[in-house]
Amino acid sequence: MSGRVPAILLSLICFLTLSASHVESARAFHWYNALFVFGDSFADTGNFPKSDLSEVTRQWYQPYGCSHGFLQDPTGRFSNSYVQSDFIAKILGRSEAPQTYRATKGSYADKLGVNFAVGGAGVFEVPRKAPTLATQIDSFEKMLDGGDIGKWRLEESAALVAISGNDYARLVVANMSGGESEVLGFIGNVTDEIARGVARLRGLGVAKVLVNNLHPLGCTPWQARPSNYTKCNARGNMAAEFHNDGLGKKLNASDNVYLVDLNRAFTNIVDPSDDPHDVPQVAKQFEEKLKPCCNSFDPSGYCGQVDEDGGAQYTVCSNPEKHFFWDDVHPTQAGWEAVMQQLEHDIKDFLHISY
Repeated sequence: MSGRVPAILLSLICFLTLSASHVESARAFHWYNALFVFGDSFADTGNFPKSDLSEVTRQWYQPYGCSHGFLQDPTGRFSNSYVQSDFIAKILGRSEAPQTYRATKGSYADKLGVNFAVGGAGVFEVPRKAPTLATQIDSFEKMLDGGDIGKWRLEESAALVAISGNDYARLVVANMSGGESEVLGFIGNVTDEIARGVARLRGLGVAKVLVNNLHPLGCTPWQARPSNYTKCNARGNMAAEFHNDGLGKKLNASDNVYLVDLNRAFTNIVDPSDDPHDVPQVAKQFEEKLKPCCNSFDPSGYCGQVDEDGGAQYTVCSNPEKHFFWDDVHPTQAGWEAVMQQLEHDIKDFLHISY
């Protein structure tokens, strides 16, 4: 079998290993009328249309979503099951992220929120042509103006803004090819646009806004692969620190805007102290912190890639629960759960949610 896992066996493995892990967060006593989600693949639950298999549509093909249910089709999430927006929704007492914007076309059924996030999105146009953060907010505003979303619902609403580095990926951050002033200038432009988007959401009436900071980019598998997944790339992490410092200053954290510290939560797991006595308990559950569960044979390939005969050009681990990363940049469901468990208490405090 050359290390390849048959699709039916893969689905069975994923179902058995993760079916017991879908633990709901405690139901919130503070009611939020709606959740609105903006951003990229950390939050996308199926907005990018399915088409022929490629790197940009891989989330609609096996092995993606293999743990979402026994032999079910992939859901368009960039993971083996749930992603960050699902866990935010659970904190609000929902079972999963609100329906996608794409699903609202023609029949808008869910009055309690919409997910506008699209994999590959950033604040600027990227090669994938995913709608930018500003474009996603434009769509939200049109739904408000058209009455598809009642403005009264915004009085007790929350939004997630998940911008995770597509503006930097494999361009500026990966190689740091420009001079320091050029790199810092670009980072400043990106953080300006995020802050501008947050201000727009508040201006439109969204009550509470959660904004991701940038996870340690140098610890993603596509940056750790040259070291055979043994260490993080320091330059990528430095760029994330510059981004986070600038974003924190520009958001002017208030009672209504909260910076979600993904950087700390990821680092506690994937890049903990070398001293075994200082390793956080949350990191100990993962046997593989930098190596992805779904790993392409080709460094330039992608999880889910097949050859012209349909043969898998990737391997999939037998136990996704023990891997923090699912593919070259995205956490497994277990990874997201471990991240969000660290952040849940502070998010609930910000949202005034009772336990």
